[in-house]
Amino acid sequence: MNKMPAEKLFQVYMDLISQRESEEIYRLHEPVGEGIMKHTHIAKGIELVYSELESYSPNYQAEKKEVDGLEIMYIVDGHGEFELQNRQFATGEKGDVMIFNCKTGVKKAMLGKSGMNCISLILFTEDTISFLNDFLETNDFGSSDFFNDIRNSDSAVSFPCGELLEKLFLEMIRLPSFYSKQTIKLAVVHAIILLLQRFRQTDGRDIRIKNDNADSYFSGSTGRKVQNARRIINSNLENEISIEELAAKVNLNRTTLQKVFKEMYGLTVNEYRTKSRLQLAKNLLASSDLSITEIAGYCGYTNASKFSEAFKKHEGLLPKDWRK
Repeated sequence: MNKMPAEKLFQVYMDLISQRESEEIYRLHEPVGEGIMKHTHIAKGIELVYSELESYSPNYQAEKKEVDGLEIMYIVDGHGEFELQNRQFATGEKGDVMIFNCKTGVKKAMLGKSGMNCISLILFTEDTISFLNDFLETNDFGSSDFFNDIRNSDSAVSFPCGELLEKLFLEMIRLPSFYSKQTIKLAVVHAIILLLQRFRQTDGRDIRIKNDNADSYFSGSTGRKVQNARRIINSNLENEISIEELAAKVNLNRTTLQKVFKEMYGLTVNEYRTKSRLQLAKNLLASSDLSITEIAGYCGYTNASKFSEAFKKHEGLLPKDWRK
């Protein structure tokens, strides 16, 4: 396997700000973009990067084509739309995991107005497999079932993170403590195994995602339309867009939109909208002095009473009590 030295990825395209033990902090410079990246070496073949990006131009990723590997990204905040070099598109929102292979480079990245914060695992296939087998004292890991279809795909994969996986990603950037190195390494290994369990053999360009109920199939084209539907929902939380209107906007029939949306995100369209509205409400309650009535309006509720009722049903507290 050809190697992509970490020094080449980080030092050529970024300015080193500080360094201690196995951690370096870099500032991006043109043409890469604006922002900060914190790089931590986990093990041979596994690099961890926490990024706070204001803008990002991934042209340098041409270097990655020399290797067999993946970038697994968890979006902590913000959102991004990525145009791949083969003209396909991939989008991710706060709380999503995106997986990019090294063979299909990213041509252009469009971040939200406030940028994007993300945690990335960069995995070099052969070295990561060797590390997992040694670390876990097994021979169960091999290249034939190590994200094989994603590594050979012509697109990227995007899906909601899930509570346990999100917790593991956040463990990877926890504040330093006496056992922080060991805790971070365990979180990385656990996350990789969970993701390996999630994906099974796929057929052609269709991605099969394992959920609690059954294995679901959907085409890349349909998947992108449903991703766009979710983006429309998140951009219009103050408005009540019907499922029929939403389906028309993304050029799908109502039944297909509802079916595939539930398969991809584990929630119905309305359940997802409610969840997103209440997350926005919590953000506004915690970070603003807006009244409950004003927040209700921003979150698509016609009055404060209905908003408070929905908030208490899901959070167990009235908005004013949650704010306290």
